Amino acid sequence: MGDESVLPAGTGEAMKTSKLPERRPERMWGGPGSGASCAICGKTIGTGEIEFELQFASDGGSGTANYHVHARCFAAWELERRDGKRTATVAARRERRHHAKP
Repeated sequence: MGDESVLPAGTGEAMKTSKLPERRPERMWGGPGSGASCAICGKTIGTGEIEFELQFASDGGSGTANYHVHARCFAAWELERRDGKRTATVAARRERRHHAKP
């Protein structure tokens, strides 16, 4: 299956261009590739590959949005999502300390 330590490029860009929400999906399924395009890298998910389908509640509250992704692209997206959240938390803590009154 290749080198699992090499994660696909473009994950951060997919999040920046709003191809995927920056939150955890409400539901998730996995199975063999269906031939759909990966929402992260844009390449076809072949029948010999593992595919995840991610379901997010729509921001407006009605309906859902589903995305098909390669398993490895999902791993890269999840790392990027978690790292971004961690970076924002650290920055917020620093900002609060900076503005705290002695």
